Amino acid sequence: EASDDLEIKRAQLESLENEKSEALAQLVLSREKNNSDLESFTLQEKALRTEISKGEDTVTSLQGEVDAAQAEMKRMNQEHTENTIALKTELAEMKKMSEQHNKNA
Repeated sequence: EASDDLEIKRAQLESLENEKSEALAQLVLSREKNNSDLESFTLQEKALRTEISKGEDTVTSLQGEVDAAQAEMKRMNQEHTENTIALKTELAEMKKMSEQHNKNA
């Protein structure tokens, strides 16, 4: 009977040892997966940061182009205003000359 009890205790101990080994193996696998996921997320974050940086550079570049276009538009508007004033002045002078010519005729 004592030897039977001892055999039962050994079997239980062996079973517990096997369960412990399986649990440890699961923990190792879980840790490896978590480390792999973390590495993957870190790489994704790095890629996204690079993409954001490129996007910011593009925005800066495009803002420069917008600023240049606005400056050109302002210059053209100023030139148009000056030309309009010059043409109106010339037209008024021609009208005045025409009226004087008609008076003298």
